[in-house]
Amino acid sequence: MTLIVGVDAGGTSSRAVVSTLDGTVVGRGRAGGGNPMALDPTDAFAHVGAAVRHALSGEDSADVRAVVVGMAGSGLLREAAVRATFERVCADAGLTCAPRVVGDVVVAFAAGSASPSGTVLISGTGAISAKIIDHTPVALADGFGWQLGDEGSAFWLGRAACRLAVRELAEATARAGRTWHTERADAVRRAADAGQELADVPHVPRGVSRLTDLVVRHLLTNGAESGGDIVDRLATIVQGRPPLMLAELAPLVSRAALQRDPPALGIVREAARRLARTALEVHTHGDDAPVVLAGSVLTSEGPVRRAVRDLLEPDVAVAVAGDGAGAAAWLALRDLVTPAQAARLHTRLARPLTFPGTARRGTEGAAQGR
Repeated sequence: MTLIVGVDAGGTSSRAVVSTLDGTVVGRGRAGGGNPMALDPTDAFAHVGAAVRHALSGEDSADVRAVVVGMAGSGLLREAAVRATFERVCADAGLTCAPRVVGDVVVAFAAGSASPSGTVLISGTGAISAKIIDHTPVALADGFGWQLGDEGSAFWLGRAACRLAVRELAEATARAGRTWHTERADAVRRAADAGQELADVPHVPRGVSRLTDLVVRHLLTNGAESGGDIVDRLATIVQGRPPLMLAELAPLVSRAALQRDPPALGIVREAARRLARTALEVHTHGDDAPVVLAGSVLTSEGPVRRAVRDLLEPDVAVAVAGDGAGAAAWLALRDLVTPAQAARLHTRLARPLTFPGTARRGTEGAAQGR
């Protein structure tokens, strides 16, 4: 039996899929982050190897005929020592054929479209857009990291939420003529347990938004210490954690926006505007090729994805990326089957989500869930 392997090695997790040539998935594996720029390369590659070994459990690795690894930070493999470490890990995982390594943007695009060319817009912890021609990135926009860019990313959303919270609380306490100390953190915890909103807790300054309410609950109920002004305490909590941890606050923005909280809605609109601008920096105007939305912010149903779609459509066809590891397996499978067979098997492995009315403009399949 001929097997193919696909790996989606991202910053927080590495996922592997083993499939037969007819697109039947026979194994899946998952391990830690596989980005050699975000982690020590030895650790990152060890995670990739662990995911592959798990996926191949119960299968004969000698049957594997093609492997594609989509990897954030794949440029480091140009260094001979790094490449040698990667190849050794793959061999230790049982792979006898040399993996083909492509950028994570290539896999993300393939997860949403069987077309060889188009645009991918990724918003996860970071944000980047790429123009893809024949499964090769030819132009990039943003992706500059949280210090310089990643506009509209989960980090960007989380930072915007925290900035709003500290400013609102500072203004509210100034209006009240007093500070609100985190000795009241117990009251916040009790309110959260009872489903009570922050604004209903005694001694809490009035005039804070729903988003600030959610941010304070999240931060104060996750290890806050007593004492000190709440604004200082929140700033201390945030600055005492790794910066990218702010990305975990992004869902709070969506939650508040769904409740029609004005500040949250404003943050969503601005994030969508920046993301759409990033996509259009590389997407050719009038091009019928699809724009694939990828990354946790855009693959999750919610206000940010809807706002980005509203800004891009109807000028471009939009699809949402499905299974990245499955898409990597599909890219490997393309080397062993005819183009017509590959086109038929794309949806089976990658499982993209498309929308009614977009297929005629270049995306594949009818609307479907994942």
